[in-house]
Amino acid sequence: MELIIRLEGFEQRFGGPRYEVRHSWVVNGDRHETARGWEYDHLGLKTAAWQDPRRGGWYFEWTGERVSKPCRDLIHTDGSVGTGVDGGSPYLPIAPSIPHLLESHALTDSVATWRPWPVGTLAATAIALVDGLVDVPEASWGPSRWRLSDTVAVMDHDSWDPENPRRRTLVWSRDEAGHRQVQEVLDG
Repeated sequence: MELIIRLEGFEQRFGGPRYEVRHSWVVNGDRHETARGWEYDHLGLKTAAWQDPRRGGWYFEWTGERVSKPCRDLIHTDGSVGTGVDGGSPYLPIAPSIPHLLESHALTDSVATWRPWPVGTLAATAIALVDGLVDVPEASWGPSRWRLSDTVAVMDHDSWDPENPRRRTLVWSRDEAGHRQVQEVLDG
């Protein structure tokens, strides 16, 4: 019954939205940009669902990100958003809720036209020195944190690789004031 209620609630609240999220980043001096489509639909009666023995409750499949990938987009009856390779793999939470995921997507898209700084050049501890950064709790959760000012955006998150756990910091700036702030931290 809990699963049916969550499926119906998902459909009523989120069923139907479609949007693209633009991403920009720099690796080895090269700027990369992508746009990925998202769809908030489940598959009706064909929606796959699994019991979660570790966390309790259920999780079910939804359409999610429209890219070729070896994993599924999942929603848990506790409200979290997750992923998993198949029904036999454990549920891996990636966001505490769909609204958190939506807000993170909105920020990712809004800074895609800003200047991305090379991945790995700034640690979260160094970028904390930039004046005016404010936490964005609507788009942040435990392993993923957004901070924003008028001219600098920072998103740091834990890697998903259990063999090589690390924190990754992505930084974007706009206008000369933002570029100058980030460069001052780099020159530090």
